[in-house]
Amino acid sequence: MKLFISLFFFGLAFLTLAACDDTGGGGGGFVPTGSILAVAEKAGSDETIKVGGLPGAVPPGSTVDVTNLDTEETQGTTGQQDGSFDPTFVGDTDDIFNVIVTDDGEIVEDTVLGVTLLSDSVEEDIATLGSVPADIEIRGSRAYVINGFSNNIFVYDLNQSTPQKIDEIVLPPDSNPIAMAFLNDTRAYVANNVGQSVAVINIQTGACETLIVSTGHEGNTNPCREVLTVAGTPFEEPVGVAITNGKVYVSNNNLDEFFTPMGNGFISIINAGTNQFMGTIGATGTNTTSMVVVGDTLYALNNGNILFDEETNSFTCDFSFPPSIDVIDTDIDSIVDTIYIPLSEENPTVCLPNPLVTTPDGRYGYMGLGLVGALLKVDLTTGDVINGTDNPIVVADPDTLNLTADVAIRGNQLFTTLFDTDQIAVVDTDTDEVNPFPYIAPFPAGIRAFNPNSDLFDGVQSLAIRPGTPGVDYEGADIYFITGISEQMGSVDSTLGLQ
Repeated sequence: MKLFISLFFFGLAFLTLAACDDTGGGGGGFVPTGSILAVAEKAGSDETIKVGGLPGAVPPGSTVDVTNLDTEETQGTTGQQDGSFDPTFVGDTDDIFNVIVTDDGEIVEDTVLGVTLLSDSVEEDIATLGSVPADIEIRGSRAYVINGFSNNIFVYDLNQSTPQKIDEIVLPPDSNPIAMAFLNDTRAYVANNVGQSVAVINIQTGACETLIVSTGHEGNTNPCREVLTVAGTPFEEPVGVAITNGKVYVSNNNLDEFFTPMGNGFISIINAGTNQFMGTIGATGTNTTSMVVVGDTLYALNNGNILFDEETNSFTCDFSFPPSIDVIDTDIDSIVDTIYIPLSEENPTVCLPNPLVTTPDGRYGYMGLGLVGALLKVDLTTGDVINGTDNPIVVADPDTLNLTADVAIRGNQLFTTLFDTDQIAVVDTDTDEVNPFPYIAPFPAGIRAFNPNSDLFDGVQSLAIRPGTPGVDYEGADIYFITGISEQMGSVDSTLGLQ
């Protein structure tokens, strides 16, 4: 669901090829094992280093003295109400720090530690993908990477120290698969954006069992074993898939060859038991893409549109097509409410939201943006827009193009990819704080993260969180990402190796 019109526009503006490098390096050693640690983004001699404690690390109100043993610089602070602290230093990431915590006149902590690097938690180039990878999904211990122009899905075993490709699910030529959703441990549905179809695949055998396709778009349907044709317009650039209440819902862009809305988007409905096409739900807005399910309610995001000026090589929001979220009751397959997201004249590039994801309780929805490194937030329960286009959650420099191409949430941690700067940022959804300690900066995951002035970039695009608890259910990385330009898969250990 992540590769859509925005990637086309970025390719138009920044067409270039790139290959990841392995820039990085170690810290000073003395890797901490507790809740007090020193953190820097990457190795260097003039880097920002935060020496801090996670909540509960020190007694509230205690005195904390942090000394850089290499420079003898000392900073004093006080334990916060939640037991955290985080003074900031600028220094060499090989420096060693001493943390002394005093409470009621007694030393309760005396720790010496080196610097933990966010870059050391990132592995780049762990697998080479197919042409124009569109999305990555994880189910159990397997990662599924959808390769749009290759018309296939690569399957990786994440239990290997380096994920190994164990299967390749082949789809019909010219399908351009773009999104998938799992019905169960056997069957998944794949939206084919160009093929105007939905493929039903067996993820155990790797077979395409059924192809549900618009009449007149059948073409070469191999290797799918069964073909179900549907007259009329059951699909028009299908781009997203969601499953609930025994039905498969497929969102449709409904764009012309110039990526301009031909009218409002719509959602197609398929019976998950019989694979029979059931009908469509007309959206209230244009460019319908991302969908999320909360109970029996389906939330469908209408992205809207953006404009590109060839003379100035610049993008702006298209105020003729503002974004919105349709609230659909899947018992009756009807829109029961719409959350409108007004555009802002003051922020003419804050638009084209996608994807839409929810907090674990289903109350709040967060959206990435198609032109700038920021997020929108809505209360799905009340319909209130908390952070709209006039006051987005700013993740990166808002004056530069930097697509927040994907968003994923686990607990109170939100991870978002920054396409143009090759980074993965973290947001605390309890406070909407960007880069909360120990994530003092985005994870560097590509060329431009290490060299912001580089003409080359990898295009960190889509990510997925491995289910389970790191260090308990599995060892190693818990976040996997793909790059849209260098066509690689990478990983992040968000525990910083401390689990």
